[in-house]
Amino acid sequence: MYTELASIPIPDGGQFIGRDSHSLELSFMARDHDLNTTKKLIKTIGNLEAEKPFVSPANQAGYLASLYSPSSKRRVVLKDIKGGEGSETKRVVELWDGATQTSLDVTDKHGVFYTDDYFGSLSFNPSETVIVYTAEANAVKDDPLWKFRQLQEPDFGEGLSGKRRPTAFIVNWPESDEKPSIRILNTPTGLHLGQFVFSRSASQANEGYVLYATGYETQLDGRILGVKGCFNRASGIWKVTTAPQGELESIDSSVLKLTAPEISCRSPRVIERDGKDLVLFLSCVSGGPHVTTSSLLAWSQPGNDAGGEVKQLVAVVQEPEADRFPGLYPPYNLPAVPYLSKSGAIVVSSHVGSRTVVVFLSLDGSRLVWDPQESQQGLYSWSVLATDGRSKVLCWRSSPSVPYEVGLLEVQDLTSVKWRPIDTPLLTQKISKALSSIQTSIHQILKAAPTEVIVVQSSSSKRDDGKPAPCVLVPHGGPHATTTTAFSASTIALALEGYTLALPNYTGSLGYGEAAIHALVTGRCGRRDVDDCIASLDYLVDKGLAEEGPGRVFVMGGSHGGFLSAHLIGQFPDKFSAAVMRNPVISVGEISTTDIPDWYFAEFGFPYPVRSSQLHATGLQPSSILGQDAIPPIMTGPVFSQLQTVSPIHHVNDVKSPVLLFVGLVDRRVAPTHGIEYYHALKARGKEVEVFTFPNDSHPLESVETAKICWEQGRDWFNKRRL
Repeated sequence: MYTELASIPIPDGGQFIGRDSHSLELSFMARDHDLNTTKKLIKTIGNLEAEKPFVSPANQAGYLASLYSPSSKRRVVLKDIKGGEGSETKRVVELWDGATQTSLDVTDKHGVFYTDDYFGSLSFNPSETVIVYTAEANAVKDDPLWKFRQLQEPDFGEGLSGKRRPTAFIVNWPESDEKPSIRILNTPTGLHLGQFVFSRSASQANEGYVLYATGYETQLDGRILGVKGCFNRASGIWKVTTAPQGELESIDSSVLKLTAPEISCRSPRVIERDGKDLVLFLSCVSGGPHVTTSSLLAWSQPGNDAGGEVKQLVAVVQEPEADRFPGLYPPYNLPAVPYLSKSGAIVVSSHVGSRTVVVFLSLDGSRLVWDPQESQQGLYSWSVLATDGRSKVLCWRSSPSVPYEVGLLEVQDLTSVKWRPIDTPLLTQKISKALSSIQTSIHQILKAAPTEVIVVQSSSSKRDDGKPAPCVLVPHGGPHATTTTAFSASTIALALEGYTLALPNYTGSLGYGEAAIHALVTGRCGRRDVDDCIASLDYLVDKGLAEEGPGRVFVMGGSHGGFLSAHLIGQFPDKFSAAVMRNPVISVGEISTTDIPDWYFAEFGFPYPVRSSQLHATGLQPSSILGQDAIPPIMTGPVFSQLQTVSPIHHVNDVKSPVLLFVGLVDRRVAPTHGIEYYHALKARGKEVEVFTFPNDSHPLESVETAKICWEQGRDWFNKRRL
């Protein structure tokens, strides 16, 4: 059942086509278990105004990213074209002008394309004659020892390993018969720019261009702290002005920082107002918890060449307000076109407790938390894919019993929002019947507020004696993340095996206000989060949704969820009959190979400064970016001793539960030695323990084969011990 559920494609992007937005393109990611790979699928949906829009069959796309120009007359596609066995993969930029195609082979111009959330760029200028994208610049060819100097040019950590030089490339694509050309954009050393977007009011081909970008900066110790999943990095929004384009293969530029050094900024989006740029972007406080409540800010273009003003549109919320709005918890990026001109609203998806909903924000500060839950069945979580810039929003929603449903929100104003589904997956009768048995509920744990627990179970697995099914407690990682009601193949497959899944959002989870996040960080990791998990379990037992005793309760988690799983079986050794952990944090003082050393300090109450350059700094070098007050701490004996005391390894002697470990040997986030040393420590003490190591997998253990092995082995581990 897991394989079939995990093979269902999941929407991951979309864009409207044409000025009238009568059609759109949807992209999906799908797991192919036969070929042991993930692949991107594309659907085109036309005639959106009809009662039943036309939906093309899904087909596999041979590209990494694509973008239609604002008029949809032009399209750019970034491709990796794989040759035969042993042949080189070619990198190609395809340019489509109507039905006319031009292909540019850029294999020798640069390394891999950046299409990730953190650096990826693909943007047209207003005249649709210039494109910017991001790729890895080639290494300096005259340095034969470059591969031995990699610490001097650090990469961006977990999920971005080997990527060191994100660089903008400018495609000049004239409307005449002149051949398109590509030039590299030169920017200052020590500043790593990505997420480029063009100005809507100031880009002129003959005078150069104005772009906005997110810039990441190097720390005093020469390190770039891991970027993936971390919203608190030394990052800001930069204005990049290029020199006029000449005959050379590169273009010079000047840069101007628009944001303050104490905030981490991301995802610039430009709208034009009164003939000037208004740059929208997200920010969090630099340093501290890896993810906190986001602010929505706007930089307005001044009337002259200097200055500009940053205005806060949405502030941080300490406690949820009367309309349940806990503050902004969006993904890393805003939609590519976040502003709806007809209603004057910015649209984004955001956590509210254990669900994600759609939030509409006006430039004057008013908002609408759009949540149709009261009038519809199913505990849906929502995600915004794209807008047409006027009144349509492309969304998808899912729940534990609904893999996905893609549809349109029609937004007339903040009082009139209508939902219309347009696409659902084709499911076999077997899968449809299985999903119809899934039951989901959300429970508030009042004695551990603001903790909530999502309960997922199958009605077909109820016991004949009326007793509850065995319960698996699954705390999430982070710790500043949220388990939502979105569809999860691994969760549903385990529920269909006859287990009740309990998914606690403990103190520190996102979607409950800023105060809840900091309530965990003040030296309480390993205590309050553990107690919240136990309070959730006790609640379920009291409500008859779980039953204590041998073979009745299990625990499973990865990363910080593995940290909690190990703490739970060490601090409460008689409650859990078995445990499964993926890349768990076991010894907090062990930071040898991590790309996020700050996590091991900040999450446990020790300061680790993260601060970027002052406003308007140019010509950056690493030594000038940060002041002396930002020197990163080292792991001293006293600090190590305190961190080990709050680590799961501190309780290893008390563990009774059989433990199954999964360890990715190229994990950049949690050193593989955490899980491996835990295995040896348990083994030496006569505990029942087994470990699987994956030589080519990193922190998420998400490759197709590895994910399947982990799910099947975890299920079997529990099945052997359930009653």
